[in-house]
Amino acid sequence: MKQVQKILAILLLSGLFFAPISSIFAATSTDFNSNYLISDAEMQDWQSMNQADVQAFLTQYGGAIATMSLSDKNGNIKSAAEIICAAAQEHRISPKYLLVKLQKEQSLVTAKNPTQNQLDGATGYGITDGCGWTCTMYLNNKGFGKQIDSAAGIIRWYYDNKNTASWIKKAGISYLVDGVTIIPANDATGFLYTYTPHLHGNENFWNLWQDWFGHSIPDGSLVKSADSPAIYLLQDGKKRLIKSMSILASRFNREAILNMPSAEIAIYPEGVPISFPNYSILKNGSNYYLVDFDTIRPFASFQVVQKIGYNPEEFVEVTSADLVGYAIGTTINVDDSNPLGRLVKVKEADNALYYLKDGFYQPVYNATLAKIAFPGLKTEDATIKDLRNYQPGPLVKFPDGTLISEISSNNVYVIEKGKKRLIPDNDVFNGFGYKKENIIKIDNMLTSIHETGATVYLPARLLALSNQDATTSDTINGNQGGETIIENGKMVAVSDAKTVYVGKKFTTNVNTYLVADYGTGEVLAGKNIDTVRPLASFTKVMTAYQLMYDGLRLFGQTTFNDNQKSKYHSFRTVPGEVFNNQDLFEALLVSSINTPAKMLVSSVEKESKFIANMNAKVKEWGLGKTKFVDVDGYDVKNVTTAREFLKLYTNAERIKEVRETLALKQYSYNEIKDLDGKPKHYDTHSNLLVNKPGLPFKIISSKTGYLDEAGAGLIMLIERPSDKKQFIIITMGNPNYAQRFVEPERLANYAITNF
Repeated sequence: MKQVQKILAILLLSGLFFAPISSIFAATSTDFNSNYLISDAEMQDWQSMNQADVQAFLTQYGGAIATMSLSDKNGNIKSAAEIICAAAQEHRISPKYLLVKLQKEQSLVTAKNPTQNQLDGATGYGITDGCGWTCTMYLNNKGFGKQIDSAAGIIRWYYDNKNTASWIKKAGISYLVDGVTIIPANDATGFLYTYTPHLHGNENFWNLWQDWFGHSIPDGSLVKSADSPAIYLLQDGKKRLIKSMSILASRFNREAILNMPSAEIAIYPEGVPISFPNYSILKNGSNYYLVDFDTIRPFASFQVVQKIGYNPEEFVEVTSADLVGYAIGTTINVDDSNPLGRLVKVKEADNALYYLKDGFYQPVYNATLAKIAFPGLKTEDATIKDLRNYQPGPLVKFPDGTLISEISSNNVYVIEKGKKRLIPDNDVFNGFGYKKENIIKIDNMLTSIHETGATVYLPARLLALSNQDATTSDTINGNQGGETIIENGKMVAVSDAKTVYVGKKFTTNVNTYLVADYGTGEVLAGKNIDTVRPLASFTKVMTAYQLMYDGLRLFGQTTFNDNQKSKYHSFRTVPGEVFNNQDLFEALLVSSINTPAKMLVSSVEKESKFIANMNAKVKEWGLGKTKFVDVDGYDVKNVTTAREFLKLYTNAERIKEVRETLALKQYSYNEIKDLDGKPKHYDTHSNLLVNKPGLPFKIISSKTGYLDEAGAGLIMLIERPSDKKQFIIITMGNPNYAQRFVEPERLANYAITNF
């Protein structure tokens, strides 16, 4: 009875009421609209994917062109990703469009063994209904590179010449296509019908576009990929970078972060970054602002700031450019003693809850909702009389991205723009990476406050991508599970005042670097090379050495069980599946995946004894600052210095099996025993320079590493082509993860030029 009274008190006091809750139904995904295929903005967004994004996309879909060397339009040999991005940039046409064309016309994104005809007619350019593969236009544009360039070039030509040629289909004009009247809603749609004058072909294009590049992750989701520490908020179809962990903590539940493939996150264009923690006080000249989520509220004067009681030491000095992207909210005046709002409980209304802010009161259904919506506010006592100074506002709803479930059913929803979207089954729930512990159980009345939106679906591209390993686990060790971030989360760094150089100075923001002569071991140049730093996934090099030293049989087999999971487990497998040890060895060193380390160690020694053997071996080598506490590099207590790691790496990679594996550009294998219907594993080297064409040096072997405390790291054995002289290049403490290969490449170029 009290619950009913409380509901009535909330609804009557707010002047709102509800009809009975309607039954839940599954909404279908958007239907094909033959008049609107994609927008002009999408067609011309040539910066929507960079070369690394395209390469990741091709690699994850597993087609042969991901690793093929192909001729560009000028006959130069390049990677498919490089050819695609060059054409996109030159003609200012989206690389996403070119990827869809490759699949629609010749299935080249997924083809494992494409024929020469498929490559020669990659985008179908010049192949018409009249003359087919004998058309002169096709023969003049035959070949992968020419086809890519022509496909992008003709769309740009359509845009530039649409009013000079009557045969180019344009927006707003009626056309008969396969007996159906089509009125293109925009130029991009018209041009697609010009290129492919068939209804079915363009429906195929639309289906591929939606499946690959239609936004699928609900707004309000926090996402990150396995190969970057960057965390984004998805909002209004864009990804907004959260610039620091303090910002994340001030607004979000970090346990709700979804780990998604990098190719999926690349679909979303960059939005305005989230630059300041919630409720920060910003000072711009004589103006002061309160950060209130995505708005900044100006204070009427500095006196108001003083009266409310903010500490000047907490002010953040900003420029006008820093404020771009924030909406200006209501002004905070001298009588506004609670600019963040108040959460109150009204005894006369059966202790009903209300949120008071900016002259409005909003009913809050119960304490569970209040805790989620206003985590920083304490509940105060108030009376109905207190509310008469406020206007009624809408009921408070759960924030976007919240998972809810009805107590009376097993239905699970995610909130997006105030609506509840049904997650229809476990495949969808698990496919997006949602966590059951984040589901909030509520009653039907609270559910009914949220209008029903479209059912959440898992696109086939994510089903396809889930058939692969979460690669390069070394890139997220420091961000998984929370221990490292809570304890520290800051990169080990030596200040400029205490920095020590060896040899000729190389200018870089990387905190530690080393260049050595591989043959003699002489250090030619270095910076902070005796600073103790976390090893991160550099640890796996020593693990590989010890495995071979302890007699690992690479031709043997290992069966996975749950006891072999790393603390960060990204290896796609289920208990009982059987693997070749050689394949696990490649996953360990090429992809830098953690769990294969524990699997392989289990086949030669008890793990604690194995770690003791590693420490004994480095002590034998005279490496007094190097220590191991695990076999995969997850723990920050695995440490070394650049000088000591030079010797460790040199000793390890001189073992034939270690060097050959560290030299691989990619790998592909099938499980010996498959239990989940996903037997194939494949990946490219986590050092992206390995697959970069045109480098003036040869990479013989290399290994990456990353932890928040370690920063990005890379070690490479390289060779100068002119005289075959070999160098070891080490970078540790690289603070710029997004550009983590730029400085190592510069350092390698510096080495072969100066020594």
